[in-house]
Amino acid sequence: MTGTRRIRCRYRTAIGAVLAALNTMLLAGAPSAAAAPTDTVLPIPVAGIATGPTGLLLPLVGQHVTATTDPDLPGITRFAGTERACACAIHWRNLTTGATGTANLWFGPPTSGGTAVTGSGILVATVTTSGVGWPITVLPGAGLWTVP
Repeated sequence: MTGTRRIRCRYRTAIGAVLAALNTMLLAGAPSAAAAPTDTVLPIPVAGIATGPTGLLLPLVGQHVTATTDPDLPGITRFAGTERACACAIHWRNLTTGATGTANLWFGPPTSGGTAVTGSGILVATVTTSGVGWPITVLPGAGLWTVP
């Protein structure tokens, strides 16, 4: 190699090293992306009559159910009612893994919910009224959501 070619080669190597160092500093100083929890309102509401602890028909149920997922808690879904009191059973199926389960939840003043270990994937659910005795579901709720 001639002297001019050596200088060009060293110059290119030095520029490449400087660019690599700048890239490393930029990436190291970049804030990490944190995704927020996602609320999915199941589009078909549940309607019916739940039964209380005595087996009597009470309360009337008519509301949507929300499935909340959080990327920081993979494989977990938190359910909550969106309107008023609800004695609900959420029957879910993970279409990705085949896992199934039921979350029996009572939503009422104050609004409360429950958590289910559903696993990650695409999930579907039906929602029925629940309680002691013979609850009556007039319209089963339903929906689809994705769990990270």
